[in-house]
Amino acid sequence: MSPTVLKRPPAVSASPKAVKNNKPPPVTGAILYGCAHIRTLLSGPRESKTKLYYTGATRVVFDPTRTVAQSCIKCDCRFKITRTLLCMQCPNVHCPSDAKAHSTDIGHMFGIDSRSGHVYCFLCEDFIYDPTLEEIRMEREASVEGNPRKRRRTDDHRPSPEDLKYIETNTTTAPCRATGLRGFLNMGSTCFMSVVLQSLIHNPLVRNFYLSDGHKPKECTQTNCMSCAMDEVFSEFFATDKVDGFGLVNLLTSSWKCEQALAGYQQQDAHEYLQFLLNQLHITNGGNADTKEDPCKCIIHKSFYGKLQSDVTCEGCANVTTAYDPVMDLSLDLRIKAKKKANVLLDGAEPTMQTLQECLERFTSSEKLGVDIYNCKNCQGQQGQSASKQLTVKQLPPVLCIQLKRFEHPSSGPSKIDHKIRFPMQLDMTPYTTRARRKTISKLAPDGVSKITSRPSGLYLYDLLSVVVHKGQISSGHYVSYSRENGQWFRFDDSMVTLASEKEVLGVQAYLLFYVVRNLS
Repeated sequence: MSPTVLKRPPAVSASPKAVKNNKPPPVTGAILYGCAHIRTLLSGPRESKTKLYYTGATRVVFDPTRTVAQSCIKCDCRFKITRTLLCMQCPNVHCPSDAKAHSTDIGHMFGIDSRSGHVYCFLCEDFIYDPTLEEIRMEREASVEGNPRKRRRTDDHRPSPEDLKYIETNTTTAPCRATGLRGFLNMGSTCFMSVVLQSLIHNPLVRNFYLSDGHKPKECTQTNCMSCAMDEVFSEFFATDKVDGFGLVNLLTSSWKCEQALAGYQQQDAHEYLQFLLNQLHITNGGNADTKEDPCKCIIHKSFYGKLQSDVTCEGCANVTTAYDPVMDLSLDLRIKAKKKANVLLDGAEPTMQTLQECLERFTSSEKLGVDIYNCKNCQGQQGQSASKQLTVKQLPPVLCIQLKRFEHPSSGPSKIDHKIRFPMQLDMTPYTTRARRKTISKLAPDGVSKITSRPSGLYLYDLLSVVVHKGQISSGHYVSYSRENGQWFRFDDSMVTLASEKEVLGVQAYLLFYVVRNLS
């Protein structure tokens, strides 16, 4: 069955980035409706009924003696002090999650905030300002606050002619379809750039940083600034509702000027470009030069920074030497030593499929060090002292990037490991943390997965966010990626964006995996 080509992204909210256009499209005439969707209720035969519903809802909202406005008819939250939404097309009241489900199931697109009376559009996924409804809201608010002598005049709330002129001049149309679901034009073996950028575009932390003016190109004085080029990408992807491929001219030329090894149209490694891009974004967003002494507060370190703990134990005197290494990603070996297990990745052999958890277990398991590698300070003068080394994750980042080391460069020539690795949609990192290793000694189960007796913590649970796939041989090939947006998976192949199923994502030959922590708060 051929994939479904994404003709138009689903209608969701306009991004705050929309107001950052250098030349916003002018809005002619006065603002008549809050959005294109509310117009369907206020410009036809349903106008009077809509106003009647809204008037009744605001009466409930601003009456402090009522409890109905704080009650969800579906779930048991009658007396909880939470924000609920009153449907503007039927008498139902829901909590935010049930209100969204009600909108999807019934097709009622608007909810009224039970605290303020403002209107929320589920298609725009944002609160809207509609002059007609706002006038009703202000009049109702003024009529229920205190006795008539203490009522606030509604004229105090209405914008002045100067305010209206300012609003009209500085208002841009809200593109409800600007969701970032857009591809990149291949400008000559630039697919390695496209997949890395797609993973950042759909990274909630990086996306929110750029959409909230985290980097201001107009105030930036840096030459060949990669962050300015990234800001342009976010502006194009979230400020317009275009679905055609975007040309990475500025980002490509800035990459060439910042790193001569990238100049030209040769295929590059996506992981190496990710490391280069993260470093450039760290530098151009006020990152610290020495992150060991002073933790960096740039958006890159806030998103990807983690820390490994290395414990080297002398087998002679049991002395433990501990060191800490900052990391932006985890690089996991896919080959297993022949003396360890039978499913070794050998040329011409078909091994049993490994899991990501098995790769993480090997990464954090203890290994023997040669006698010439480690010198114990407590065993000075003794020759041939052996030791063991173990890595654990001391600090997990909000966004966990994992590289599966598929490319090898032995003396016989470069090669690629094509075997699939089974990876989960939800990843529990508890067994691989320093804290878990201290609490209990991990025991390998028959399937090779470490079993920890402690229950998983919300801080250690991750959800799959993006997957980068390399197809072909090491000398020639093509990159594609998968990213999750609003609970739906999409496949990005240069400028082509198609819907993807969860089964398709879990069956690909992953090269880079991006997991986001479940509890971002």
